[in-house]
Amino acid sequence: MSILIGLIKAIFRMLKRLVATAFVSAPFLGGGGYSWLEGILPQWAAFSLMGVGGFLLMFGTYVSLMSAFPTPALVSGESILEQRRPSMKPAFARMFMGFPIICVAVYMFGYTMLPYLYPSIILIVGLFYFFKGTMKYLRNLHLSYTVTDRRVVQMYKFLTLNTAELPVGRLISISESRNFFELLTGRGSVIAASGIGHGQTIKMEEIDNPSPVAATLRSLLNAG
Repeated sequence: MSILIGLIKAIFRMLKRLVATAFVSAPFLGGGGYSWLEGILPQWAAFSLMGVGGFLLMFGTYVSLMSAFPTPALVSGESILEQRRPSMKPAFARMFMGFPIICVAVYMFGYTMLPYLYPSIILIVGLFYFFKGTMKYLRNLHLSYTVTDRRVVQMYKFLTLNTAELPVGRLISISESRNFFELLTGRGSVIAASGIGHGQTIKMEEIDNPSPVAATLRSLLNAG
């Protein structure tokens, strides 16, 4: 029975990811197709939108099917204290912020007499937020954070495996931060540092309920 429940949950998670992929690509496929049929945008622009939508649909589907929750191999006597993966809600918030801006730009292109410079600038801003959210979403599918009684581990597994580790005995500071999108969605980040520099910090970005993770790391810091 437990195997069946686990299988149903896995299928449900996969369906959610495929729906999210369809949501990301649909505005470009639909907008490009409608613009081409109605002649709202130049043909090259309509086909460019459809091309972007097709790429997002194919690449997003592949990434969703290949998504994984990488877990570090534990040494003898090591135990896991906390495990997290980034929440998708801040990524979706970025997409939702970019989508209406893109719609405004498309409207200005097709239904106003304004010079193309103004809607082009607005379109670039909208695309920036939309694609930043999209890339965050796809990246987060393959990222995990693990805190054990001996180390802090960040793992990213997609085609290749990239791992960053900090021994708890070298930790010198633990801090928490929340950017605008994390505040908006009730998420946060925890930064563990063993020194100054990129290779000596691990930032657990956009995780659910970050306070217990920070408290666990502080207890390890105090114990050391």
